[in-house]
Amino acid sequence: MGSPWFDTLIDQLRLEDLPIQPVTRRMLEPVLADEWAGLRRIAQVVLGDPGLAVRVLQQANAVELRYPGPEIVTLEDAIHRLGLRRLAELAQGAVVDESCLDERRLVYYRQGCARAWLAALLAQDWAECDRDRVPAEVALAALLNNLGELSWLVHGDGRIQRYLEILAHPAVLPHEAEYVALGANLEWLGYRLAVKWGLPEMVRESMRARNARHLRPLYVMLATQIARHALGGWRCLGQLGDLTLAAELLQLDLGSFRARVDRVLDHFNERAAQYGLAQLAHLPPLGEGLASAGHASSCMPPFCLAPRADELARARELLASDQIQDPAQIILVWLEGLHHGLGLNRVLYASLEAQTGTLNADQLMGADFELAFSRFNLRLDEAGPFARLLEGSGVRWLRLDAVSSTESLPQSVKILTGGVPCLARSVWLEERPVGLIYADRRATACALDDHACQGFLALSDLAESALARLLLRSKAGAGAPVRGQGFPPDGLAGAR
Repeated sequence: MGSPWFDTLIDQLRLEDLPIQPVTRRMLEPVLADEWAGLRRIAQVVLGDPGLAVRVLQQANAVELRYPGPEIVTLEDAIHRLGLRRLAELAQGAVVDESCLDERRLVYYRQGCARAWLAALLAQDWAECDRDRVPAEVALAALLNNLGELSWLVHGDGRIQRYLEILAHPAVLPHEAEYVALGANLEWLGYRLAVKWGLPEMVRESMRARNARHLRPLYVMLATQIARHALGGWRCLGQLGDLTLAAELLQLDLGSFRARVDRVLDHFNERAAQYGLAQLAHLPPLGEGLASAGHASSCMPPFCLAPRADELARARELLASDQIQDPAQIILVWLEGLHHGLGLNRVLYASLEAQTGTLNADQLMGADFELAFSRFNLRLDEAGPFARLLEGSGVRWLRLDAVSSTESLPQSVKILTGGVPCLARSVWLEERPVGLIYADRRATACALDDHACQGFLALSDLAESALARLLLRSKAGAGAPVRGQGFPPDGLAGAR
């Protein structure tokens, strides 16, 4: 949904202000001077510095060609298009991090760059293991996946310090720290900047949690997650699930997967000192002591998300009006109201695919770092009470907030959602079900009280009515044409 303040911030952020590290210049000079150095070797130096990599990629795609061709998606191709002289000019002309950041921000910025490089190494290794056609494209998307966080570290206000302090707690997920400390979503910031700066589709779309259903963006997201776990000392919430999911996607047993991760860590540790880091520890044997280290889903966060009355009022106003002419944006405003307005943790719109009999994630918020949930896919014959909401029995919503209620859920639902207290409501257009809205609180201590339940239902009624009015106008040919991919609102172009 955005805000004037957020839009102003994006307008002010310039790619030219994102600094590079001085060590990058020192490493690049002898490589460029070596006439036998291939593009791959040069690209590997650039890959270690997100500030320089994003410049090279943006400039290469901004070059005007006589015959427009496909976008440049790898650093090797970008360097080939720009030439070595232009690469040297970009490196020499860029601002250096130690000249524009105070001591504390400099430490965190370099750690962010280190995490980005480790994510790139992991993503490239997995893409090669999976025989991806262009592993370097996946690696570059992983390198720039935390572009929003790096940009805020450079340009943002003092709230970034509070964000980093909260994030240090092993039971806090990054998007929860963003909610509490920043009031903004850094992944959404990164996506908006990637669009503004003309970065390739793979870079942009890997920043949107809804694309976790696609394999290549999922590798990028998992690499970003596991790099964060590694720099956090292998004690972060959700770690075991991320590692297990990555191993399953690569069709590796846990021992083989751990060996691959450790080989990447050995490569990273060769340059860890340039980021001000000690050698990172190898991945502990999976399944040994993980729960006691804070990996289990039962590890409770130190706070609940607070509702924001102004965000809720804004969502209500927009949904009650006819200002929005895109079904995707109606869903987005709806989710914003539930997540920010009511303080619900994970909110999701899942579209119903009648042919396959499944509910599939379409738009979601509050789950950027919960990738298994972001891939929400549920067969109706395994959906239990959720499926009954779509049967036309007259029951349109449910509230599960007691242990006895959540224990009655089918195992497939428990695995997907964690069996936490939740609210769900079916969405109907023209007297037929088109999807399901889901919301929860991941901590049992953060109860789904009557205020949250009533707000969920009231906002859902407004959103469903807004979708129905838009459908009616589109059929009557009145008003602005409906963008997106039509009704029912599946696919939802423009979704976050």
